[in-house]
Amino acid sequence: MALINQPAGKLTIHYRDASGSKGSTEFHFPYATLASVVFTAADLLSAALNAVTGAAIDGYSITYTKFEDTPEAPDAFSRVEDKGTFIYRTSNARTSLFTIPAILNAVLLPNGDIDQTNILITALNDAVVGGDLVFCSADGSDLTALLEAYQLFRGTTKAQRP
Repeated sequence: MALINQPAGKLTIHYRDASGSKGSTEFHFPYATLASVVFTAADLLSAALNAVTGAAIDGYSITYTKFEDTPEAPDAFSRVEDKGTFIYRTSNARTSLFTIPAILNAVLLPNGDIDQTNILITALNDAVVGGDLVFCSADGSDLTALLEAYQLFRGTTKAQRP
């Protein structure tokens, strides 16, 4: 079992016409191409496309995809609606969150909090904020520390937790 990459990454240019309808054009690039090189090429390509379209170019996205070559079977009672919610403090004193579907019961405390001392959770936290800090909030601020983590099932609010 291993995550393997597709042979090519994908650049998607996003358009909007006068009616507000959206469209896109997809290009592919060799997977080993550095993102900085793809961004430079995408800027040049966007300018060239802008010259030949009547639509507005709203932006582009770059995707490098990996997939599991021999996927594991999910746990028998796993549910994607049962999420672990992780809220991080950011370097600009805001917060950023992500959720993990089908969170394991083994990492939960009786009150619905996620056990931040659990070895699996400390390893996850190290992957998010440890080492060469590469993950950030949507506004670009570094994630600095795990503020809180708890279980959330569907529309459960924090006040409804066990």
